[in-house]
Amino acid sequence: MFFDINNNYFEDYLNNDIDSINFNRNNTLYSLDEGFNKGNMFEDIYSKYKNHVYKLKVSSEKDELLYKIQMYTFALKDLNLYLDVNPTDESIIRKYNEVNNLLKKSKNEYINSYGPLCSNESNDDNNWEWINNPWPWDKEGK
Repeated sequence: MFFDINNNYFEDYLNNDIDSINFNRNNTLYSLDEGFNKGNMFEDIYSKYKNHVYKLKVSSEKDELLYKIQMYTFALKDLNLYLDVNPTDESIIRKYNEVNNLLKKSKNEYINSYGPLCSNESNDDNNWEWINNPWPWDKEGK
């Protein structure tokens, strides 16, 4: 007998018949911000750790943009994992594409305003911008 954290019984688990396992998911998603802070985009599989509440605070427009990039990247990874197992879920595919577009827009905005996030994202073909300090993870040299 196998049970998950929500006490769901998996009788076919031993037969490796993953398609017959009922995960009781309704695929209700958290908002991007809440999912990022909880570390899980799916409401029905979130398990709170004690009374822990995590909320990242940002103090500048630059940090706000980096926060959005991290949040969108996290959401894409979490949705990607779900779609690896459920590749025909159209609502999650639409959400994935929506978040992917938000990520592209935010990265372009960051690059245009503050410089490249990665060495291959330079806007200047004649200048190696990547070496210019501070880098995105530096606290403005502080």
